[in-house]
Amino acid sequence: MATWIRSLPGAWWESSDERALRGLVEKQVKVDDVRANPAEDENCRCFKRARTDNVSSPEQLRQHATGKLGMKPQVWTAKKVDSLGYKEAHKKFLADFSEFAETEKSFQAIRDKDFSCLDEQELTFLDYTGSMLTPLSLIDSHTEFLRKTIIANPHSNSLPSEMASGVDERARAAVLNMFHADPSEYTIMWTQNATGALKLVGESYPFGEDGVYMYAPDSHNSVLGVARYAKQYRMFPFVQGSWMWNIPEACKLMTAISHVSKGTNKLVAITGQSNVSGIKHPLGEMVRTAHKNGWDVMLDSAAMAPTSRLNLSEIGVEYACVSFYKMFGYPTGIGALVAKKSALQKLNRPWFSGGTVRMVRSDTEKGLYVIMHKKENAEYFEDGTPNFQMSAAVEEGVRYVQSIGIDRITVHTSSLIRWIGGELRQLYWDEDSLGRTRPLLKFPAMKSDDGCIQGSSLAFAMYTKENKLIPHQLIGNVARERGIAIRTGCFCNPGTGLEFFQSSMHKLSSGKFFEFADGNPAEDILDEFRGIGFIRVSVGFPTTFMDAFKFVSFLKEDILRRPKDISTLTDEW
Repeated sequence: MATWIRSLPGAWWESSDERALRGLVEKQVKVDDVRANPAEDENCRCFKRARTDNVSSPEQLRQHATGKLGMKPQVWTAKKVDSLGYKEAHKKFLADFSEFAETEKSFQAIRDKDFSCLDEQELTFLDYTGSMLTPLSLIDSHTEFLRKTIIANPHSNSLPSEMASGVDERARAAVLNMFHADPSEYTIMWTQNATGALKLVGESYPFGEDGVYMYAPDSHNSVLGVARYAKQYRMFPFVQGSWMWNIPEACKLMTAISHVSKGTNKLVAITGQSNVSGIKHPLGEMVRTAHKNGWDVMLDSAAMAPTSRLNLSEIGVEYACVSFYKMFGYPTGIGALVAKKSALQKLNRPWFSGGTVRMVRSDTEKGLYVIMHKKENAEYFEDGTPNFQMSAAVEEGVRYVQSIGIDRITVHTSSLIRWIGGELRQLYWDEDSLGRTRPLLKFPAMKSDDGCIQGSSLAFAMYTKENKLIPHQLIGNVARERGIAIRTGCFCNPGTGLEFFQSSMHKLSSGKFFEFADGNPAEDILDEFRGIGFIRVSVGFPTTFMDAFKFVSFLKEDILRRPKDISTLTDEW
């Protein structure tokens, strides 16, 4: 961590959370009415006037902020949780989720073997939509492979190069097999991540002047960014008052556009699982309607693939984008575009590089003469030397997940997230002076009969007893001090935030694109909306019921029991 310089409170090396936290403690806080509980003397310091005069590190800064909540940094240990009724809750959970109970011991064994550092460091990790953690056995197996196997640039003709090519082809075959993609119909291109796969399609798709791009209302920024390549783009809507797609309306929109745009290229991007709400929408009707009306379909599977089966032989999309670090933690820096060979014929790369061409001639008189690879070959779309060492790790990662079983992972994660959601919906502030009770959290509605399924994550907004939005950074900082890792903000997905916080975000005008620089309103816009966002909890196959119980207990003990403290900090924000 770089040295903090007090004269530069907004230093570029600070994270957004650290800048926000510095802004919090720089404010002088004075509270005249503070609740005092003598029984909590060991854990209570109440409110103080907080300055940054003696703060020299982020750790001290976090401790200052947590001190303002009347507590000192202390992680939620198993012993602490036991005192809050864990054993009784666990017994009831296993009775309510019998499928989870059948495999709990096997998943606990995986955690003990590959993720022992979580318990050793007393960390409750609940940000698996952000990234999977790295299994120790996967590191060991890949390290052993590199120690014993000589591989080199596959573009050469040596024995190590041939070995690298063979390993790379096995990895591609493993990915196709995992996603039930017929190798006679689909092929795979390595990319940096799912974002790189989306960009590859976007920059190569022949939108021209008349092509149309359409996307889901809760799309990731990387999906939205593809719109920069299209002259015409549309977003289909949510069901009013919810985070569910209005699928009938989306189908009508695709049909109507196809009638007025016959013969043009049309691309629709859909999301397998929202990285905010965690909702998995039924995709069959949309894909069938799209294909019937001449649309190509691009699936963002980054949040879906880690905990759900992706069957391309059934869904039949043209392009599927995935990040492997979200699936099995290691390696980072490599993802894939899995695409129909027939759909690749439509794409045209805007440039070429070392690995994408068969021959290039360049001279001063005639310029460039280029012979590219065939489009059904991955080489046409992969820039330069493939990441051949990491593709070997991908094969091992696929085997690792398959040894656990993706369907078992689905049951494990969905059971935990359903329990968490049920518990969170029961959290209410105590009655106010008028006898009213308000919920601590607000969730957008989701009907049980609409075909939507809750995936492996859940997002919500948190409100004070007076019904004021609590800044998400505040909750994230307090959770961090309790040894709980969650994600707060809008998660690179503005559609859900705009739908949920409409009254707060109505000032945003459409059609604006700002490069962040001095002299434009970007700074003011960001400052105005910096407290608006969600809290997201997401689970993975290493997650235990203890993790889930700790998080719910954290909200009950550290938030609901401090209504005045939380209200004061919210007002001061």
